[in-house]
Amino acid sequence: MPVWMIDYFGARQLDSSFFYLLFMTAPVWIAMIALPRNRLVHVVASPFLAPLFFLPVLFYIFWQAQAEALLPAVPTQADYQSARAFARHPIAFLALFCKLQILNLFLGTVLFQKARAVKISVPVELLICWFIGPLALLPFSVRLLLRRRSLKLF
Repeated sequence: MPVWMIDYFGARQLDSSFFYLLFMTAPVWIAMIALPRNRLVHVVASPFLAPLFFLPVLFYIFWQAQAEALLPAVPTQADYQSARAFARHPIAFLALFCKLQILNLFLGTVLFQKARAVKISVPVELLICWFIGPLALLPFSVRLLLRRRSLKLF
């Protein structure tokens, strides 16, 4: 099916799917930021548990796209133009966006667990990770280095 037909006839469904994907991980992020000392949050915010809750959504996107024959053509070359053309397809974009949300959550739970292990609170770093992803590693790393240095001084 041509991309313009998917965009035109499925605009409402694409919009609602995008917003669902955008906010599906929000409860975990909000819990890690607002309730960092809660025992249930410590259990759920595990790097190998929380992201697993959302993998079925990614599988569902692929399954629906395959069942409806909406999958884009797989790039035959590993170049920028092919990747860009692939990502422009609405279903491929939703799958890539879902994957991004899951990977950001994985990184966020790793930061959360590490911060818990060294007994610091990292709400700013978690917010950065939620919205920008790996860029949160920079302030988190700087904070860990400063903490280690301050501990060595005493």
